[in-house]
Amino acid sequence: MKKYLLAAVILAAMSANAQTKKGAIVYERKVDVHRRMQDEQMKAMVPQFQTAKSQLTFDGNVCVYKAMPEDDNAPDPFDNGGGGNRVVIKIGGPSDNAVMYRNYSNQKFLEQTELNEKDYIIADTIKPQQWKISDETKTIMNHICKKATMKTERGNDVIAWYTEDIPLPVGPDMFGGLPGAILLVDVNNGEMLYTAREFNATADSKDLEEPAKGKHITRADFDKILDDLFGPATPDGRRIITKDN
Repeated sequence: MKKYLLAAVILAAMSANAQTKKGAIVYERKVDVHRRMQDEQMKAMVPQFQTAKSQLTFDGNVCVYKAMPEDDNAPDPFDNGGGGNRVVIKIGGPSDNAVMYRNYSNQKFLEQTELNEKDYIIADTIKPQQWKISDETKTIMNHICKKATMKTERGNDVIAWYTEDIPLPVGPDMFGGLPGAILLVDVNNGEMLYTAREFNATADSKDLEEPAKGKHITRADFDKILDDLFGPATPDGRRIITKDN
């Protein structure tokens, strides 16, 4: 009996040591921009896939998600070499220089973003998400992950895979609220994928500070500014037409 008890204590200690509540995860976001586009002429103007990387830094109840700098030497996927107007469709993920801050102890959510050469901090609360957890599992980056699903208010079908090795409700972009960190998100069967590519067990405290650059504004007021500038959002995202220099 004592041997069994000792073995149970050792296994519990090993399990506790395997968990981490501090670190940083790098995600790759891949979006199939053509999925909902009906206009073949528009498709010809926009690359089918958009890819970008973002980093989620977390420590206990606080996490910060922000876009990673892009390679300045990488070719512009929207430059067809012909000059004139070009169409850029932005779907999901933080914009350049944006920061998403969450504090789960007080449900505080702040999003720092730049729009029309002005800086804003959108003040909000963390919204609960209606996940349904299943017993299905898969391994991602050597972590056993469990499956969770939900349907968003806009009717999108979301599948998330989370690991209890990181027992925090964190995840990429606006996704979170599960019993562990989300390592993979699939929206509408491949229309948008967030995939964890790197993990670091350390976190820089500077990356966890509240964003402070910009004018504080509500989500509703910020959405009104977007509508005034670019028109209402569509299922395809916001279409922003720019001119080459």
